[in-house]
Amino acid sequence: MSFTSLFFVTIFFPVFLFVYYILQGMKIKNAWLLLGSLIFYAFSGINCLILILMMAAFAWIIGKMVQAAVDKAECESPDHQAGDEEFMNPTAQDAYEKNHNTARLWLIIGVLGLSAVLMGFKYSNYIFNELKLSSYDGIKEGILRLGMPLGLSFYTFKLISYIADVYMRRVKAGGFFDVLLYTVIFHQVTQGPIVRYEVMSSQFENRSLSYKAVSDGVWRFSIGLAKKALIADHCGKLADMFLPLTGGGEYSVFGAYAGSLCYMLQIYLDFSAYSDMALGLGQMIGFKYPENFNYPYAAVSVRDFWRRWHISLSSFFRDYVYIPLGGSRVSFPRLLLNLLAVWILTGIWHGASFNFILWGIYFYCFIVLENVFRKYSNKLRLNQINETIAAVFLHLYTLAVIYIGWVLFRITDVRKLLEVLGVMLGRSERAVYSTSELLTFRGNIYFLLFAVTVCTPMWKKLGTLISERLKHSFRREEREVKNLEKESSLYEQEVTRDQVLVEKYSENSSDVLKEVRQQAAENHERMINRLENRLKKRKSERTKLEIAYYGVRIILMLLFIFVAILSMVGASYTPFLYNQF
Repeated sequence: MSFTSLFFVTIFFPVFLFVYYILQGMKIKNAWLLLGSLIFYAFSGINCLILILMMAAFAWIIGKMVQAAVDKAECESPDHQAGDEEFMNPTAQDAYEKNHNTARLWLIIGVLGLSAVLMGFKYSNYIFNELKLSSYDGIKEGILRLGMPLGLSFYTFKLISYIADVYMRRVKAGGFFDVLLYTVIFHQVTQGPIVRYEVMSSQFENRSLSYKAVSDGVWRFSIGLAKKALIADHCGKLADMFLPLTGGGEYSVFGAYAGSLCYMLQIYLDFSAYSDMALGLGQMIGFKYPENFNYPYAAVSVRDFWRRWHISLSSFFRDYVYIPLGGSRVSFPRLLLNLLAVWILTGIWHGASFNFILWGIYFYCFIVLENVFRKYSNKLRLNQINETIAAVFLHLYTLAVIYIGWVLFRITDVRKLLEVLGVMLGRSERAVYSTSELLTFRGNIYFLLFAVTVCTPMWKKLGTLISERLKHSFRREEREVKNLEKESSLYEQEVTRDQVLVEKYSENSSDVLKEVRQQAAENHERMINRLENRLKKRKSERTKLEIAYYGVRIILMLLFIFVAILSMVGASYTPFLYNQF
C-alpha cells in the first residue's frame, strides 16, 4: 500500500483517522497508531512485516546494551570529560574505558548487523550476477523471492541513527513499544523522511492537536497527493516517451534532452510529494516533522543543492559519517577523503548498480571543486564580480550539473548510459528531432511550464502573501479590541477621580462637578460607539478574508483529491488535463 493508492485514500486512512479521533488518552492513541502502521506495512507482505519486526527488536536490544555500557561508564566517572584522562584515577579510567569500549562494540555490532541486512537485499542480485556465483543460487532465489522490502533503506537508517544517538548520549534507550512505533509508523516507513528518535519520542507522549493543525495537515497532504498523482507521474510518462530506456524505442537528440528534463522534474516532484504527504499525515494527528525538501532547484551551488535536497538523508550522512570522520576540521587532503567516503556511501545507498557509484563520485567532484574555489576565492578575486551576474551564473551552473547528474542516476545500464551521453553530445548519427517528439512536447508545453513553477518557491510565496494578509486583518482587529479596552479603562479612572472630587467639594460646586461628569460620560459614549463601529468593520473585513481564504483552500483541496482519485481509477480525462493543442 502507498499514499497514492485508492484503498489508502478512500478507506484505510479515513477509517484510521476516525477511530484515532474518538479514542481518549495518548497511550491508547499510540497503540492504535502502532496497530494501524503494522496493518499498513503488512500489505507489502507478511515476510516484510516479520523482517521489520525483527530489525526493530534487534535495534532495541542493541540500544539497551549500549545504554547499559554507557551508564556503567558514567557511574565509574560521572564528571568525565574529554581531555580529563591524565587527572583521573587509573582504576576509574580503566573501568570507564572498558565500558566505553563495550558500548562502542555493541554500536559496531548494531550498525554492521543492520547494514548487512540492507546490503543483502539491495546488492545480492547484483553481486550474484556480476560474480556468477552459481553455487549460491539457492540463497539468491530465496532473497529474490522475498523481494526488496518496502522502505528498507529508510527504516534501516532510522534504526542506525537511533543506536548511534544512544551511544552519543543524545537520547536514552527507549522501550520496545516506542522503538517499534518509531520504526514502523506509516507516515515515514516507505519514503521517509529519516526523522531522528529524539524528535519522535518527545512527541509520543506530548503532542497536541488543533483544528488549524488538522486543516493544515489535510491541505499539505492534498498538495502532495496532487503533486504526485497529477504532475510527477505524468512527467515520468513523458520521460519514458521522449527517452525510452527499455525495448527498442527510438529517440532523437531532442528526445534525449527533453526526456532528461522531464525526469529531472519527476524525481523532485515525486520525492517532495511523498514528503508533503508524510508531513501532512503527521500534522493530522499532532506530529511535527522537519521539512525534507526546500526547493533544491533554486540552489546557487551544488553544496546548496544538497542542503535543500532530501535534507534528512543529507543530515544523516553529515552527522553519522562526515563529522565522525573529522568533518571539515582536518587537513585539506583528509577533507577530500572524508567527502569521498560520504559520496560513495550515498551512491551505494541509492541503488545496486555501478551508475549510482558513478553518480556519487560525479557530485563529489563538484563539491571538491566548490571547496577549492571557496578556499581560493579571495586570491582569484571572485568576490569582486557583480552579485546579480554571479547569482545568475551560479544558478545556471548548478542546474546544468544537476541535470547531467540525473541522467547518470536514471540510466542503470552502463552501455545505455554511454549511448545517451553520446547522443546528447552529438556523437551519434541520430536525428536532431522527430515530428512525433515535437508534437508531444508542443501538446504538453503548458503542463511542463506549470511543473517547472511547482519546483520553485513561487506558489509558496504567493500562499504566504495571502496568509500574511489574513494575519494582518487579525492584528488590526486585535488593535481595535485593545483600543476599546483602553478607552473603558481610562473612563473608569476618570469616574474614580470625579468621585473623589465630588466627595471633597460636594457642598461648594456640586452642579459644576455633575456637569463635568455628564460631559465626560457623553464623550466616553461617543468614543465607545466609534471604536465599536471600527471594531465591527475590522471583524467584517477579517471574516470576509477568512471565508475567502479557507473557502478557496477547501475548494482546491477537494479538487486536488478528487482529480487525484480520478487518476487512480484510470478515468479518461488525461487529454483534457495535459494536452493543450
